[in-house]
Amino acid sequence: MAEGYKVLDSRGYTSTVYCLLGDPPRVCKSFNKDCVKTHFPVEREAYERFSAHKHPSSILKYYGVHDSIPAGIVLELAEKGSLHEYRRNQKLFGHPDPETEVFYRWARQATEALEFAHSLGVYNSDIHSVNFFLDQDLNMKVGDWAGASIDGSPSHSSCRLRCRLFDVGGTDIPRATGITAITEIFALGTALYFMVTCQDPWPDLREPEDRDEIKKRIQEKNFPDTSVLPVLGDVISRCWNVKFMCMTEVKHAIEAERNLNISDDSSEAILPTSNGIHSGE
Repeated sequence: MAEGYKVLDSRGYTSTVYCLLGDPPRVCKSFNKDCVKTHFPVEREAYERFSAHKHPSSILKYYGVHDSIPAGIVLELAEKGSLHEYRRNQKLFGHPDPETEVFYRWARQATEALEFAHSLGVYNSDIHSVNFFLDQDLNMKVGDWAGASIDGSPSHSSCRLRCRLFDVGGTDIPRATGITAITEIFALGTALYFMVTCQDPWPDLREPEDRDEIKKRIQEKNFPDTSVLPVLGDVISRCWNVKFMCMTEVKHAIEAERNLNISDDSSEAILPTSNGIHSGE
C-alpha cells in the first residue's frame, strides 16, 4: 500500500475501503476481484449520473476513479461512520438518543437522497442503516450504490431479509419482479425503525436461522407496534404496509409530522433545502 493511505474497512464482501490521508481526507472504495466486473461499474455509473445532475448533499460526493488503487472509487469521508455504528455505540455507551429534530433531519435527508436517485432511474437496492453515513456535523449521506438497479437492470445486491418485501403468497418481490419504489420504501421503513429504536424489527429472531419466521411475519404484516415510538411511528408503519407509492410521498409525510411537532422558529436549522444547504445543529 502506497504512503498516504490506510485501510478503513476490509470487512465488506464487495470491497475494501481506504482512507486517503489528504487535506481534506477522502475515502477510496476498492472493489474486490470478484466484483470488478459487476459492482464496480454499477457504482461508478450511479455516482457519475448523480454528479451530472447536481445531487443533494445527502448523497456522498464523488471524486472519480483513483489513478492507482485498482477499481477504486473516491468519495467524501463521512467522519462519524455509518448510522448503524453510530446508533449502536450510543446505546452501548449509554448516551442519550438524539433530539427529535435530529431524527427528522436524518429521515428527511435520507428520503431526499433516495427521491433524487429514483428520479434518475437509480434504485439503491440495499437500503439499510449500514449504508447511511454521518458527517462531522451529523448530516446524513446515503452511500453504497454498488448493487443498484439502474434503468431497470438486475441488482447484484442481496438485501437483508428484514428489508425485503414479501407478498401474502410468500413471493420475494425484489427478486421476482425487480427493485421498485415500493420495495425501496419498505426497506426504508426498516432503516428508519432502527434509526429511532436502535434495534432491528423482531430482535429475538436471527438470520439465517429464523429465516422462515421473518418471512412469515412480513407476509402477514405482523410488524412491531410503531405507535409507541416517540417519532416517525406512523411513517414507518405506512412504509411497511405499502401505503406510499413513491419517495416523494414519504418525504412529504415526514415533513407533515415534523411540522406538527417542531416549532416554526427552528425549521431552518432542522431541514435542508432541496440543494442540501442548511444551518447545522
